[in-house]
Amino acid sequence: MGALLRAHPTLWLLRLLWLAMPWSVGAAAADALGACSETSARILSAELWAAWGFVLTATFVRRPWALTVARIAAPASVGVAIGSAAAAAAWDADLTALRAATAIAGAVITAAVALLPETGNAMVDGLSYGNERRMLLRTPFLLAVAPIPFVWTAVVAGVTLPLVLWAIGQWIWASVATIAGLIAAVLGFRSLHQLSRRWVVFVPNGFVLHDQMATREPFLLRRADVVTLGAAPADIDVEAHDLVDISGNALGPVLLVELSEHIEVVPRTTGTAQVLAVSRVLFSPTRPGEMLAEAARRRIPR
Repeated sequence: MGALLRAHPTLWLLRLLWLAMPWSVGAAAADALGACSETSARILSAELWAAWGFVLTATFVRRPWALTVARIAAPASVGVAIGSAAAAAAWDADLTALRAATAIAGAVITAAVALLPETGNAMVDGLSYGNERRMLLRTPFLLAVAPIPFVWTAVVAGVTLPLVLWAIGQWIWASVATIAGLIAAVLGFRSLHQLSRRWVVFVPNGFVLHDQMATREPFLLRRADVVTLGAAPADIDVEAHDLVDISGNALGPVLLVELSEHIEVVPRTTGTAQVLAVSRVLFSPTRPGEMLAEAARRRIPR
């Protein structure tokens, strides 16, 4: 209970915004469903309530999978709000412009809060115990601009399309969509979930870089071996033999840690695994300033 109450304010804001969703997006969806048959409206309404309850529960479970759920569902609520407003307008349903704008604005704000780095850090830190603390790494640039939006769309469509088809009685298409959608949703969720499992883990004797999209195994940087930790210089040679770059060219500041001893790192490549002996590491946490402040509190040299 104590950990629940000590959650970061942005996480509590996300919970409150999602709790209020029935009075914003839900109200718009209810008006849009007024044009459906009574049976279809009841089924779709029940599905929306079930989805809302599941996501609300996930926001109270501080685990990486719950973060993945929230970051899929919150942006999806924007689509529900816009779709409900458009459907209500097309069917002349009783949805005022103010209620439509409220629904869309509420969904956009909720999605923005769900995507905040502070929200992500608060969720994944629920795995920490004792003197640990987890902080997420920033999404690699190429993934952010291309695959992630397509994978997210596949997951959302794979979940919602079969439910809509079942609700309106399209049994054959619903059966096909259920099989295809289940495959797309499972594979897509698994891919997106990898982003919620990339983090810096502070431990009593230093910190671990855990990014299995960039390296085959997590690796520990001992406090006793750290010479400096801080912002990477703009002219750093990323091809240097004693350096490994796991930042993924992410947008934003990149940190550099220099060590007094070489450590072994195994980059994730498509060919044979290659073990590198490096004394410098580039990485990109979502909140570099907060990460450096935590390092200072733990007496890690800067």
